[in-house]
Amino acid sequence: MDAVEELLAKQAITEVIARYARALDRMDEALLRSVFHPDSRHQHFYQGPSSAPDAPRPADGGPRDFVEFALGVISTHTRTHHQLGNILIELESPEQAVAETYFTAYHRMRPIGDPKAAPNAWDTEMDYFVGGRYLDHFEKREGEWRIVRRTGMTDWTRLETPATQGFADIAAETVGQYYPDDLLYRWKDQPSQG
Repeated sequence: MDAVEELLAKQAITEVIARYARALDRMDEALLRSVFHPDSRHQHFYQGPSSAPDAPRPADGGPRDFVEFALGVISTHTRTHHQLGNILIELESPEQAVAETYFTAYHRMRPIGDPKAAPNAWDTEMDYFVGGRYLDHFEKREGEWRIVRRTGMTDWTRLETPATQGFADIAAETVGQYYPDDLLYRWKDQPSQG
């Protein structure tokens, strides 16, 4: 690969990683599934296929794949925010690469009494933070880079009571929402103000 091909490959891989964060924070199932090849494997708070919506349900009644697992967990939060940091990509060939991506994730947990609260909910909302790294193997198939194996590393966690002074003053339309209600899904179709 020449230098331009390497840069284009690394940019395409970086955009896959960014789409993953967007998909989680917007609970956009189709977008989340689009970052994985069909045979992709996952080990990040869940171990098994990354995206296998037609797989049989496990005997224990658990999720079929990581996507189902992740969306189930996120539904127990009122909002999430995944911030990406250092992204180091090593191209092993024109069709294979490995990447290490640092992330910080914020989650506002629903309290006990909320019908969507998780089994580990507290009496009040809680803010849960995670810092870690995604270790990914990528493959380019039919011209498209996607993840074929992901291992999530957890470097630190923090749980604390929330403080949201002034949050109620923010215009409702500009507060992040889940798919399809987030402004993002209408914003790109709105005409520019010139």
